[in-house]
Amino acid sequence: MRKLFFTALLLSLSPPTVSAGSVAEFWQGCEPKLTSKSVDGFYRVRSIGGTPKTTDVITKLILKGDKIGTFTSPWVFQGDRSITPEIGAYSVLTDAENTPRAVLQTTELLTLPFNRITERETAIDGPMVRPIEIWKPIHVTFFSNELEKIGKTFVEDMPITVEKFKVVCDG
Repeated sequence: MRKLFFTALLLSLSPPTVSAGSVAEFWQGCEPKLTSKSVDGFYRVRSIGGTPKTTDVITKLILKGDKIGTFTSPWVFQGDRSITPEIGAYSVLTDAENTPRAVLQTTELLTLPFNRITERETAIDGPMVRPIEIWKPIHVTFFSNELEKIGKTFVEDMPITVEKFKVVCDG
């Protein structure tokens, strides 16, 4: 029996409210199409975006292939296996309505200090935020808000995990 773990990433710490049945049905429909088993034996459930509006925009970009990765901080996942990215792991991506839309597989991970992120890393993000002068202020705000929820403060040299993924099944 698969365990469901609820994750919201660019990692919003509030788990999305999803119907476990609809997620499980979506996963069961996609699982036979996958070329390999999950490296960690389960799948995560996640939405990417800090607000419903950004989640919908980001979900569309991922489904179109325009966004192939995301950014988070180990400070947010703090060793919690249910939200810690791992190469080869799968995630069911949900939209702002918490409807399953795709299965993502993590393909690459890199952790760098925030102030060392360059356009080489931001190339995985949505087209409009790839320029570093746009990416940085958006992510300073995002990480400041997310870290505040766990009693931490954004600092320029905080660790950032760059996660590259691919869509392996979509609805």
